[in-house]
Amino acid sequence: MTVISLSHIDKSFGPVRIVKDLNLTIADQEFLVFLGPSGCGKTTTMRMVAGLEQPTMGELAFDGQRMNEVATQKRDVAMVFQNYGLYPHMSVAQNIAYPLKLRGMAQGERDKLVAKAADRVELGPFLKRMPRELSGGQRQRVALARSIVRTPRVFLMDEPLSNLDAKLRVVARAQIKHLAEDLKVTTIYVTHDQVEAMTLAHRVAVMQDGVIRQLGAPEDIYNDPADSFVAGFIGSPAMNLLPVHASGAELQAEGGLKIRLPAPRPGALTLGARAEDMHLSNLDDAHLQADVFTFELLGDCTMATVMVGHKLVAIKAQKDLRLRSGERIGIRFDPQRLYWFDQQTGARIRD
Repeated sequence: MTVISLSHIDKSFGPVRIVKDLNLTIADQEFLVFLGPSGCGKTTTMRMVAGLEQPTMGELAFDGQRMNEVATQKRDVAMVFQNYGLYPHMSVAQNIAYPLKLRGMAQGERDKLVAKAADRVELGPFLKRMPRELSGGQRQRVALARSIVRTPRVFLMDEPLSNLDAKLRVVARAQIKHLAEDLKVTTIYVTHDQVEAMTLAHRVAVMQDGVIRQLGAPEDIYNDPADSFVAGFIGSPAMNLLPVHASGAELQAEGGLKIRLPAPRPGALTLGARAEDMHLSNLDDAHLQADVFTFELLGDCTMATVMVGHKLVAIKAQKDLRLRSGERIGIRFDPQRLYWFDQQTGARIRD
């Protein structure tokens, strides 16, 4: 059982403050994902948990025990990196067994644990192969097996799927999710991919500029974003965010387009709406009229994109719909699924 506590954690490299007064408690057996763009501080935070970086200020604790001064090898954490970190001169079995060998475990016991870990990630037939003889997905599974060959207090995963193609990422996500549920070990996962965050996490910590902008269950962050940054970062496609000027029962958008919707207050606002919460309509009943910019067939649906000023706006439609570029269409918004943000601060405006 491991509860991780980060209290008033700061990390600076020279004059640059990377992590800013971070406070977070990660529950025992929780799968927490740090999500954000490059440079937001997510990997630095994970490296501090691992002991690879030291906090400039604040306290890091495992189960209430201060860990700031504890060496990495004594923290009992297992890490999986995006480049896998396999030893090219060792076989799959030797790579998986390496942490056990460092601990002085007898050969017979090592072999049993290696076989068990390999079976968990479907690598049993590949134990004698060398890393150069494996696909990217298989190398990623070797790295996973090496991390689970012993049961650590904490799993740390830094962009482990970023080198895989789209099809392999889907399979690897399922394997990681299954392993986490099976092993019941506190896990921290770092990614810039919101699909990974949504599908894997118990909770997601969305970071920007060294600060957690929102922390919560994936569905809560998707349905109830705290600000325009979170709203625009979560979702595929991202939420449509339109700068508007509200006056009466009408909104003035960029490019002189008008949106026939009331706003919670007058003035400069940002209107947010997800693609699935916008619907095509006849022109007379539309909240907004715009010309089709692109039209894509996605199999289970179609995606129409219109240009509103300088903003591309995506609308999901039924899969059998066909549109032409330049065609004028009507768009209706679901009034119960609109989001409003302050245009200057990005803060959520709630009715």
